[in-house]
Amino acid sequence: MHSLLDIHSLSIEDIHSIFTQTDVYHQKKTDTILKDKDILIAFFESSTRTRISFEIAVRRLGGTPIQFNAQESSLSKGESFIDTIHTLHQYGVHGWIIRHSQALAPSILQTETQSPVINAGDGSHQHPTQALLDAYTLYRKWGTIDGKNILIVGDVLHSRVARSNIQLLQKLGANIYVTGPGTLLPKCFDHTVQVATIHHAIHEMDAVIMLRMQIERMKRGLIPSETEYARYFGMNQAILEKYPNLLVLHPGPANYGIEISMECLQYENVLIRKQVKNGLYIRMAVLKHCLA
Repeated sequence: MHSLLDIHSLSIEDIHSIFTQTDVYHQKKTDTILKDKDILIAFFESSTRTRISFEIAVRRLGGTPIQFNAQESSLSKGESFIDTIHTLHQYGVHGWIIRHSQALAPSILQTETQSPVINAGDGSHQHPTQALLDAYTLYRKWGTIDGKNILIVGDVLHSRVARSNIQLLQKLGANIYVTGPGTLLPKCFDHTVQVATIHHAIHEMDAVIMLRMQIERMKRGLIPSETEYARYFGMNQAILEKYPNLLVLHPGPANYGIEISMECLQYENVLIRKQVKNGLYIRMAVLKHCLA
C-alpha cells in the first residue's frame, strides 16, 4: 500500500497501470477490494465532483466511506489541523482522502499516519487525480498522448490542476503550452506562450484545457473585467467551428460565459461531461493502486 500525494510519485508504469484498471472498471463497475475497510474522506474545502466521485468509488469497491465535515467539526472551536488528524487517526481508518486549502497538507498528514493518503487537492499545489482523469480522457480519445500539442489556458497562477497536468502530460510525451493574462501566469514559467489572446496560440494545438477563474484565491485587479477575459481567453462557438478537430477540456466547475460559452457543450469534442464520468473510474483505479 502506498500514498498518492503528487504526480512526481507516479512512474510511467504506474500511470499506464491506472489507465488499464480504469478501462476494466468502465466495464466491471464494482469490486470487493475494499471490503471491511473504512476510508476517511476529509475535505477542508468545498467540492462536488471530487468528493462525490471518491465516495461512490469507495462504495463501488466494497468499502465504507466516512465523511468528515470540517465546518461542523471542532476546527470551528479552534482545534488545530494536527490535533484533528491525531483524533481521527485513533479510529484506525484504513486510508485517507484529503482536500485542504494549504499546500502540502496531505504530506503533513502522511507523516502522522501509517495509512495511505490520497491527495484530492492541496491549495495551489497539486491535484493528481484530476490530472489523471484529464489525461485518461485524452488517452481514450487518441490512444496515445505522445507528441500531442496541448494548450492550458487561464488562471495558471492559482491552479493546482495546471501544475499536475503539466507534470503528467509531459511524462506521457505531450508538448505543453500555457497562455493567459500576464497577471495570472507564474513568473519564469518555462512553458508559457506569450501571446495576446487564445486565438494566437490555438492554431497548432490538438487539445485545450480551459482553467477555472479561481476568484476565491485572487487579489483584486488581476484582470480588467470578466467580459474582457472572455473576449481574449474564453472558448466559444466560433473557435470550435474554425478548429473542428480540437479537443476541449475543463476541470469544472466552469464559469460559463467567462472561460467557456454554454453553446460549446453541444459539440462532441468538448469533453467536460466525459471528464466527470471518467473521474469516477479513475478514482476507483487509484484506490485500488493505493490500497489493494
